[in-house]
Amino acid sequence: MKKFVSLSLIAILVLALVVGCTSDEAKFEDGTYTAESQPDERGWKGVIEIVVEGGEIVSVDYDELDEEGNRKSEDDEYAEAMKGASGVSPAEAYEQLETALVNRQDPDEIDLVTGATSSSEQFKSLAKEALNK
Repeated sequence: MKKFVSLSLIAILVLALVVGCTSDEAKFEDGTYTAESQPDERGWKGVIEIVVEGGEIVSVDYDELDEEGNRKSEDDEYAEAMKGASGVSPAEAYEQLETALVNRQDPDEIDLVTGATSSSEQFKSLAKEALNK
């Protein structure tokens, strides 16, 4: 009976070790992933590019583009108006979202940026879409 208990404990420990090691496997396949949304009612569409190396997200570039390809984060007039109304500019919001995705490695774990709720939701949606390709 003692041998059976000992062997069972050894088997459980080995199984726990194997399961623990497999959870460290790469979460994502290396590559560059992109996704874009349809233009909103003002003509802006979200565009994301995610770079994965070594199974981890190492960089993220997100912005919203108008019909001519101009970046919302570089539109000074828009940034001033948004910052005055919500306390955050597009460039600041996008940087927070990009950093959060690199740090958390999971779009579902990212908090919305206060003052940029719709951009945050679109960012998370596009990040999931890109990573699922």
